[in-house]
Amino acid sequence: VAMNPAGAVSFVPTCRMEEDEIGGDIVYEEVLEDGEGDEDDLQDCSDNITGDENELQMPEEGAEDGDEDEDRMMQDDSLYCFRQHTGAVFSVAMNPAGALVCSGGEDDRAYVWKPEDGTILFECKGHKDSVTSTGFSFDGKYVSTADMAGTIQVWDVPTGELKWSFECGDLEWTQWHPQAHVLLAGTADGTGWMWKVPSGDCKTFERHHGRNTCVAILSQGRCAAFGYEDGAVQFWDLKEARAIPEVSGYLAHTSCITCMVGNSDGNLLLTGSEDATAKLTSGGTGKVLATFDTSKQGASGEEQMSVEAVAFSTSLAVALTGSLSGVLGVWDLSTQKLRQQCRTPEEGGIVCIQSSDSSPVVYVADLCGVVSLYDVRSGSCERQWFGHTEEVLDMAVSKNETQLVTGSNDMTARVYSINR
Repeated sequence: VAMNPAGAVSFVPTCRMEEDEIGGDIVYEEVLEDGEGDEDDLQDCSDNITGDENELQMPEEGAEDGDEDEDRMMQDDSLYCFRQHTGAVFSVAMNPAGALVCSGGEDDRAYVWKPEDGTILFECKGHKDSVTSTGFSFDGKYVSTADMAGTIQVWDVPTGELKWSFECGDLEWTQWHPQAHVLLAGTADGTGWMWKVPSGDCKTFERHHGRNTCVAILSQGRCAAFGYEDGAVQFWDLKEARAIPEVSGYLAHTSCITCMVGNSDGNLLLTGSEDATAKLTSGGTGKVLATFDTSKQGASGEEQMSVEAVAFSTSLAVALTGSLSGVLGVWDLSTQKLRQQCRTPEEGGIVCIQSSDSSPVVYVADLCGVVSLYDVRSGSCERQWFGHTEEVLDMAVSKNETQLVTGSNDMTARVYSINR
């Protein structure tokens, strides 16, 4: 208590805040062959007396948090903001040298531009639907752009000349082979496609059981795994266009596969699904080694959330999962247990994860428009980049990890410095 100059008594309250514990769970299917109490934080709330000397006025609840959120909305850490798109930017890619960006958007347009100042080298014309997939070949010689209606185009980067194009069905994804001028794609009718560029020699991989939603290239480029709407995974020999192992039935995901990635050796596959699980599978045999259950990582009573991004750390033997609940899970590959879990500070759903090639950190993009850097050893958030006013939809990190680029629903692509 305290007395003001007029002799009136003022009460100075204290507010008690408790930290919530976040839980995680794992379902064990098979082990890989090789291998307390809550603390109370007390926060003082100072008195604020105006008008009648006997009237006690409390600060508005959440005012301080609101000011902090407003400050973050105004904060822009980007080196450059590309504003040529007139709709959401669905896809961004960087060439291997990190000197060029290709962005595609809802406005049916794609551009190749310089990240330092936004200088446009050329516009990728000819699309008649939203450009949802962009990418550079392994050597940066070609760049591909593809739209939802199935128009795929490949451009010569030095000249901006259209070198090859193809029309297929409703498109789900495109991806370059990591070692050759070979482009792969998946369509809504379940078909997988592969072309040599620029000759256009084509092979197809047919499995008509729902949409072909994602891909991972394994075994040093010799085979690929396709994920499907029904939760199954089909492995294919790329040279012979021959189906090899398949993960289906009770071993498969129970809902659509949203993402997948292979490890650096190409012998492990990690898949994420709308069923709130991630599965670890042998790339050689197609055997499911473990199922990681992320459904209990959200807040208490929250319905299960889709796993939208997965990755392997190149520095540690861990798998990484990111879900719409806003939780990054770090799973130990040898014990198959949850090692760390990190909730995004703004509790935004995670849509992109990219592991560093040189250190045990991971870049995470979320639906609050923020990119965060996490140390996978401790689970601590080391840094954040702000600037977008709406959801981040795609992210790419340069090979030398000096900068990253993001595409957003706010109709911009932003370039951030990693080293600054």
